Parts: sequence; C-alpha cells; structure tokens
Amino acid sequence: MTIAFVFSNIKMIRRYKEILYGFGLGLAMWVMDAAMHARLGADVHSSGFIAELVQPGATQLLFRGGYVAIATAFGWSLWRSNWRERELRALENAIIAFHRQLDSPAMRIASHARMLQGRPGVMRDELARSVAEAIGEDARTIDELAQQYMRFSEQVMAGRTSEAIETLRAIETLTGGKRSVANASQSVASSRPFM
Repeated sequence: MTIAFVFSNIKMIRRYKEILYGFGLGLAMWVMDAAMHARLGADVHSSGFIAELVQPGATQLLFRGGYVAIATAFGWSLWRSNWRERELRALENAIIAFHRQLDSPAMRIASHARMLQGRPGVMRDELARSVAEAIGEDARTIDELAQQYMRFSEQVMAGRTSEAIETLRAIETLTGGKRSVANASQSVASSRPFM
C-alpha cells in the first residue's frame, strides 16, 4: 500500500463520514437483531448467533436490510445537510488565502508607484507620471477588491445572503467603473507618440 492510497482513503472517509456512520449504525442494528433472534430462538432452533448473523431467514433479512437502508439514508441526509456548510467553509478559506497572497504584492506595487511619483524625472514626464498614477490606482483597486471579497465571505458564512449579494453587486460596479477609467487612461497613453 502506498502512502498516497492511504491518505486518499482517509480523505474519502472524512468527506463521507456521516454516510459511513449511518451504514455502521445499520450494521450494528443488524448484529443486535441477530443476537436477539439467536437468544430468543435458542429453544426453537439451535442455529446459533453466527448462523443467525450470516444466514437469516427471509423475514429477518427484510427487516435487517430495512435497518441498514434507513440508517444509511439517515447518514446520507445528514451528509447532505452538512455539505453546504463544508463548501462555504472551503470558499471562505479560499478567499482568505487569496487575500493573503494578494495583499503584499498590492502593497508593494502601491509603494513602488509612490516612489516613482516622488521622483523629479517622473513628475516632469507626463506619460511616466500618468503611468505611475495608473499603477497606484490599480494597486488600490486590487486591495479594495480583496477587502470586498473578505466581507463577502464573512457575510456568506454568517448566513446573510442578501447582504452578500449586495456586496457582489458592489464589487461588479467597482470593477466595471475601474475598467472604464483604466481603458480611458490606456487609450490616452497609447495615443501619445514615443519620444
């Protein structure tokens, strides 16, 4: 057995643990019913516990199969109800990781743009100044988007769906407005002749 195979099985067990618990509960009820029938049927027939467990009669097989099916269905319904929560938690973790990865590059870009804007040569050249300003504005937009997505994640996890939808609409509005400004500044910069 390889380690990857073992880890994939552990991951599968963790993912579907409610269904497996339900199935295990059904099997436990099967064993308890077999023990009860072996104990009660000792006077009638002497088949014993193992024979009752492995080779039950038709009626016992029907009831025990029902136990396993009902318990497994219960486990599946519990798994299904917890699935949404797990998916939301995964989404929140992904957004937090995204924000952490995005935060420091955005801050570096903004600080480098400020350094460029402070240089006398850049301030005299209008094209260089407009590019430095555009870079700084884009860095601020990236930081603002990351903060909006963090807020969206917190609202989803708290169950405030209507607020989360409004946050997404605000993000779309923000990115739409910033794109039109960025496109306009790019067209102005590209229309200037190179020196």
